[in-house]
Amino acid sequence: MSRSLKQVLARLERLEVLYKISNIVNTTLEPQEVLRLLLQEVVRITHATSGSVAMVDHRKGVLNIETAINIHPRAWKRLKLELGVGVTGHVAWSGKPLRVDDVDEDPHYVRLKAGIKSEMALPMIIDGRVIGVINVDSTRPAAFSEEDEQLCIAVANQSAKVIETARLHDTLKRQAAELEALFTVGRTLIQAGPIQDILQRIVTEGLNLLDGKVCVVMEATESGELHSWAVAGAGPEWEHTPPVKIASSLLGQAARTRSVLKVPDVRRNPRFRHPELAEQEGLSSVLAVPVVYQEGLLAVLALFTEKPRRFREPEVRLLQLLANQGAVAIENARRMERLNRLEESLRVTERFSLLGTLAAEIAHEIRNPITIINLLMHSIQENADHTDQTREDLRIVTKKLERIDKIVEQTLGIAKSSESQFRPANLNRLVDELMLFLNYKLQKGRIEVVKKLDPKIPMVPMDAGQIQQVLLNLLLNAMQAMEGGGRLTVKTRLGRDRVLGPCVRCTVSDTGVGIVPEDKGRLYDPFYTTREGGTGLGLFISNKLVRRHNGYLRVRSEPGRGSIFTFILPLSQEADRS
Repeated sequence: MSRSLKQVLARLERLEVLYKISNIVNTTLEPQEVLRLLLQEVVRITHATSGSVAMVDHRKGVLNIETAINIHPRAWKRLKLELGVGVTGHVAWSGKPLRVDDVDEDPHYVRLKAGIKSEMALPMIIDGRVIGVINVDSTRPAAFSEEDEQLCIAVANQSAKVIETARLHDTLKRQAAELEALFTVGRTLIQAGPIQDILQRIVTEGLNLLDGKVCVVMEATESGELHSWAVAGAGPEWEHTPPVKIASSLLGQAARTRSVLKVPDVRRNPRFRHPELAEQEGLSSVLAVPVVYQEGLLAVLALFTEKPRRFREPEVRLLQLLANQGAVAIENARRMERLNRLEESLRVTERFSLLGTLAAEIAHEIRNPITIINLLMHSIQENADHTDQTREDLRIVTKKLERIDKIVEQTLGIAKSSESQFRPANLNRLVDELMLFLNYKLQKGRIEVVKKLDPKIPMVPMDAGQIQQVLLNLLLNAMQAMEGGGRLTVKTRLGRDRVLGPCVRCTVSDTGVGIVPEDKGRLYDPFYTTREGGTGLGLFISNKLVRRHNGYLRVRSEPGRGSIFTFILPLSQEADRS
């Protein structure tokens, strides 16, 4: 065979190999599988006895063997080659290929397998930077030719591109998985519930996302301390650890500076206040980030690892994103607690308001007969002839009547002191605020909300607290009428009433059980209720408050087709508010 024909065949083989290499990326994009297939092809075309691919860790200055053929795993899996050491390390350091015909005479050689006589190593270079080294060796001396070297250089260059593509794909795949996990976590967290359940989800997901040993949320208190709030991965002792000062503790640094804290070994840091826990739980490195909501510090989220770890930027971002989601979830849970307290407060206010109303009405009713009795007593005292005992009895009766009259006067004074305080307020804003507070209950009750708020509604003179109480009563009644879910619609609109003139209307409608005709006439009676456990005060109080605003409350309802409650307020409160 002529030399020119051999050259043509060699070039053809080279093109064929490069074509196979370029097709490997279409076979798989898993980095480890790409490396294995590339090495398999190189060993085949060079007729090598064995081979390996090592990737450069530029941060640590070492080479990690990622895959090997015909070399026992125990010989290479834990081997760390320093740059410049061995044939592979020398090529990684110099960026130039190296062909060794007799390894026994080469000072760079590091033996991984007995019987090896010759070796060849070629750098994989991307943008002038060595990312790895392909290494092949043989039990035959001078087993690799210059043609093998040239062919493998081309393979190495092509391999670098394929591997970089695979690495990029792996990075994107990992980031996509992390984002999907964060989305799932976020969706779980925004489903508000008891705050302790929210915190437990945060620390549990922190462990899952970042593969840590212990994850803890430390609450930042107004007294300048961090209290253990929730923990995952640790024993029960952690939950009972004493608080630490934000000003002087290690984790407090994340709270003080509102920035990321990374510590290689907490056991060697004197500012870590619980070294006994670190020893007991086997903790080493920590990554901590502040949990902040609208500039307000809520807590510190900390992830501890069992082995020393240099936290990568993606890991830091993941924990920060989890902390941000946690901040929103914590705030939502606190709002829910405030709503529950507000509901209870309004219920108590209802009872007191009812008692005040009843007391005033009773006082009015008592006052008239007392006045008549007083007049009759004066008449009896002036016109009748009495014994001393009778006069003393009449004096005592008169004194007691005066006392009753004084009590009645005081009761009426208290009732007057609770009169409405009218100021201009935005009805739409009151609706929005209440819907925000009720959001969790609405979601839990599978109730769809439809808001149709007229943006043209002007400021209306009202006692905002009282109208908010009316709205809350109507909304809660609507929700209770839809135990299996349904649709709640709230409308506001500007209009004109035949009696009130210019006015605003607010309508709360539901798709619940509705009201039977015989109950409609008694809806506003005190203590009348058709719901088990109800007080029968809500609509009675609401009607009283709307009337106090010179407005009125109306209802339309059919059994099985829901109810529509509408209250109407005048735009002017110049009329008498009796």
